[in-house]
Amino acid sequence: MLYDRFNRVLKNLRISVTYDCNFNCIYCHHEGWSYRDGDTLTAKEIGVIASVAKSLEIDEFKITGGEPLLRRDIVKIIATLRELKPRDISMTTNGFLLEKLAGPLSEAGLMRLNISLPTLNREKYRMITGVDGLESILRGIEAVYSYKLPITLNIVLLKGINDDEYREFIDFAQRYEAKIRFIELEPIVIDVKLFRKLYAPANKIIDYLEKISVSKIYRELNHRPIYILGNGTKVEVVKWLGNRYFCSYCNRVRLSPNGILKPCIMVEYGVDLKPFLRPTVDFDGLRNAFINVNQMRIPYNIVYHDFHEYSKGDTSSVDVSNSKCI
Repeated sequence: MLYDRFNRVLKNLRISVTYDCNFNCIYCHHEGWSYRDGDTLTAKEIGVIASVAKSLEIDEFKITGGEPLLRRDIVKIIATLRELKPRDISMTTNGFLLEKLAGPLSEAGLMRLNISLPTLNREKYRMITGVDGLESILRGIEAVYSYKLPITLNIVLLKGINDDEYREFIDFAQRYEAKIRFIELEPIVIDVKLFRKLYAPANKIIDYLEKISVSKIYRELNHRPIYILGNGTKVEVVKWLGNRYFCSYCNRVRLSPNGILKPCIMVEYGVDLKPFLRPTVDFDGLRNAFINVNQMRIPYNIVYHDFHEYSKGDTSSVDVSNSKCI
């Protein structure tokens, strides 16, 4: 098992399988990449990388994009990961293609789904995503529920757009025995002015949950509070502003669609794994790459970040030269 310089364990590999997306969400952070490369890893190469990760006791795999369901071989990728018998295989998706793919994904070995659902209002949904797709997403959620795949609904809070819908989201989640995750907009690959316009603090929701919940626990990752409601619904709040411990327990590294293994969403450096995959596989090279990238990991918010600069609206001390963050 690998530990970084700050004694944080590494047990999660977040695998972005494509840069492509069928949506154009106004808040998208593009997994921290401000550019794209068309030389995408094959399903077999992803499987090789995951097998090396598993040999290092990294046994949680999260599939992301872009939109991962746009990959025609996405079911094969899931099946390949399942052969490694990891502790967890999950996916984050906008859900637009889930109605047809929920069954094949479940049968291939997907264990749970995070579905982005920024609003329950059709017109707002079209405005946020650029697609009139809410009805398709709702049918997709129905399909996932029918296959008994655990669902988490991801809601990025947007000021004046969806930050007043939290009660409706809680009622909706109960129908599908889903968890809810309210997420503060993060300043990653987003224009400064747009961020300031859209950022909505989660304080109002936290106050509401403190009143109606029957208990509260904390998830180590991001030091997230999880509120358990009387009906059994679990509601997470991902709050980065003012959260000194946001990065303290991070346990993941990230793989880009073109094979760059990087230590953090907030940076664009990492190790290119393709030379260890082509023309032949160099397993020692891949293992060493994981070890090296693990040592690049740092608790970003503590080392580089002063969150209070955002709350004061002062970004003068924060680098915006390469659009990585505000």
